[in-house]
Amino acid sequence: MSKRPVIIDCDPGHDDAIALLMALASDKLDVKGITTIAGNNTVEKTTINTLKILELTGMTHIPVAVGRRNPLMQTIQVANDVHGVSGMDGPELPDPITKPVDLSAVELIAKIVEESEEKVTLVAVGPFTNIGVFLLAYPHLHDKIECISLMGGGYYEGNRTALSEFNIWQDPEAARVVMRSGIPVLLHGLDVTHKALVKKDEFSIFREEKGPIFQFVADLLDFFAICYTGERKLEGCPMHDSCAIAHLIDPTLFTSYDAPIDIDLDGTLTRGACIVDLRPRERRDNPDNGKMVLDLDRKRFLNLIIDSCRKIESNLKNA
Repeated sequence: MSKRPVIIDCDPGHDDAIALLMALASDKLDVKGITTIAGNNTVEKTTINTLKILELTGMTHIPVAVGRRNPLMQTIQVANDVHGVSGMDGPELPDPITKPVDLSAVELIAKIVEESEEKVTLVAVGPFTNIGVFLLAYPHLHDKIECISLMGGGYYEGNRTALSEFNIWQDPEAARVVMRSGIPVLLHGLDVTHKALVKKDEFSIFREEKGPIFQFVADLLDFFAICYTGERKLEGCPMHDSCAIAHLIDPTLFTSYDAPIDIDLDGTLTRGACIVDLRPRERRDNPDNGKMVLDLDRKRFLNLIIDSCRKIESNLKNA
């Protein structure tokens, strides 16, 4: 089988980093390009983190393009409280030697999509600004997008407000553009990502394995846990962004529901809320535009992360 061509838009980020490892290791995905966005930290820092990951994995042939520094209608508010001052605190990696391409993120996405002989899947695991701008600027390329796999939102809960999750809260206008584009979406919100845990007693799986990739992941988890198992009292670290990649590798890991999905912009208390209509179909006001993912097989998901690390370790040894 041919690999599915994908473009990953991200803001590394601890969970972004592990999502990238999964994508780079997969024999089902062909990562055509990576674009960066301000979110977990400034776009300058998320770009450096992306380049560090590609150098660590020996995958520097993949083009990286710098994306938007701010959302469409507001100023970025970075998540130092979760990801640290670098956006990826914990691991100590050398400064990258490789550089981003001269194209902007939106230009690189358009170039890859336009030149592809197959439909391309977009993966957005940071604020959706780059993807929203691309969709507005290149409407003639919509038909060449297979789907958009997203991490964002939530049916039952938010994390920056009662109903708004961080990625959508940063740029709800761009999120609405994505949801109303007519391109099918796979939405992995907090409902499923808070179940996608690497539990604290499982960190040792990564620390005890030999090799730079496993040690990188162990360092990521140790820092990420300061927030999630410390301040937020979860059993482990939620692999939010990895869900959007894992779903493309093995959809059977997840339980999802076809539904109309939209974003609220106008409510005083609900701006940035993800509005998902899961009522019986005959009672819905709008047609389905994607899948809302609400559950997963956590153990198999964990094994996919471990297998991904092993594949990259093997590739590095054989290089």
